[in-house]
Amino acid sequence: MGKVDKIEVARNILYNAARMNMNKEIILKISQKIDQYIVEHFNKNSSQKDILGKEQIGK
Repeated sequence: MGKVDKIEVARNILYNAARMNMNKEIILKISQKIDQYIVEHFNKNSSQKDILGKEQIGK
């Protein structure tokens, strides 16, 4: 499962937890996990863009 899929699944879980009025601590933990997935996704994509940019400069 890719990062984007994990973000989507966790977002749906968060939405359902909020609709069911779950404990705020549980909602916070889910939200933090989504944040972690998003940061990992952006870090991966930005490092790939850096590599691609350096390859194009070298040409």
